[in-house]
Amino acid sequence: MRKRLSTLLFLLPLAGAAHAQGPEKATISHNSESISIAPLIYGIEKGFYRREGIDLEFRMLRTDLAVAAIAASKEVDYMYSAGTAFRVAVRGIPLRIVAYGFKDILFYLMAQPTIQSGKDLKGKKVAVSLPTDTGGLAAKAAIKAFGLDPEKDVVYIAIGSASVRMAAMEAGSVEATIMPVPWNIRMKQKGFKELLFAGNVLRQPLTGIVTSVERIEKNPLQVKKVLRGFLRSLKSFRQERREAVELIGRRFHLEPQVAGEVYGIVLRTLSEDGTVGQEVLHQFLEEVKREAGVKKPIPLADIVDYRLLREADKELETKR
Repeated sequence: MRKRLSTLLFLLPLAGAAHAQGPEKATISHNSESISIAPLIYGIEKGFYRREGIDLEFRMLRTDLAVAAIAASKEVDYMYSAGTAFRVAVRGIPLRIVAYGFKDILFYLMAQPTIQSGKDLKGKKVAVSLPTDTGGLAAKAAIKAFGLDPEKDVVYIAIGSASVRMAAMEAGSVEATIMPVPWNIRMKQKGFKELLFAGNVLRQPLTGIVTSVERIEKNPLQVKKVLRGFLRSLKSFRQERREAVELIGRRFHLEPQVAGEVYGIVLRTLSEDGTVGQEVLHQFLEEVKREAGVKKPIPLADIVDYRLLREADKELETKR
């Protein structure tokens, strides 16, 4: 009896220390303050990730830096730029997309008021985050739609985030830029011209949860915690219109009516269950391989892996 009591007294402080540690810290990054981050931020603010035992910190970071940080297991644990992750995974970087937030892109090609048509961009400068990320490819697809050669007829200026690109437009340093929602609305309010919704000419999934193969193998429990929080976020963002619109208005400095319009745009392409269909992904894989000049077969499962997402969804079902 005395031995059992002493063992219990020894274990109690350890249990208390474990409880005191609190949620596990993790960092997720994205390269743009675009509307696609809204469901993610909504979940962080509502405490969905903390409820699953994760203290998730959102950080702005250029996609190439995020890829390097995740691959090296330093500073960044997850990234939200699934389009970029897809492309670098095809090239052999050990990343996996474990969930999707949006089924389609949300980019607009914006121009100076003096530009009458997309054809007027020949020989002009177009600002992008990176020519090879999803926004850059959206710009190229939009420019091609106007009958121009996107590789020869314009000059791409890689200058980072949407706020920097908008500043470049205001300074007159570039003639056009690719902008995510709701930056296109801000620019129209300032007198800039909306040339084309790139989603009409480029069909591919947008953002999602990306991490390293190493993290999936070594810490699947953490990945599932993040995924459970993400699934809660997607569902609540869709169901809780008033609060979601309030977040959009506050985060992106939009009037309530405009925030409501943006919310409607979001719902049209927001994934309901964190997935994008296999047919769309297979088509996207072939496009990316063609762009990269990759000839060898690549299993889709080496790029997109829904196994932990499905487990996370089942675990949420048992809690309901």
